[in-house]
Amino acid sequence: MKNLLITLHFLLMIGAYTSCFFISWPIISVLALFHIAFLETCNGCVLSHAQFKDKDDYNTAFYEWLIECLGIKNYNRKKLKIFMRYYIPIIIVLFGIIFQEIFKVSTII
Repeated sequence: MKNLLITLHFLLMIGAYTSCFFISWPIISVLALFHIAFLETCNGCVLSHAQFKDKDDYNTAFYEWLIECLGIKNYNRKKLKIFMRYYIPIIIVLFGIIFQEIFKVSTII
């Protein structure tokens, strides 16, 4: 079950990070807002809660687990959480606008 959650989480992250190539940026922006609201209301990602089973104050996140697997140990957890929760969705939307409006990359959706 844990491997299924890791694979699903990883595929969702890859899909989100590459979404500017196949989803139009207005849809990406709505999905980003939905994602932020979902994380706020559920106190983090439900997949992370299921994977790590620590729905306490610590709440391990998938990206924290992933960077620790890569050997990065010393990081500011609070700043990383803010960056991943708020700045990454904004960056993805901005990339969508740049690729689709400036470079005229066509999307599937």
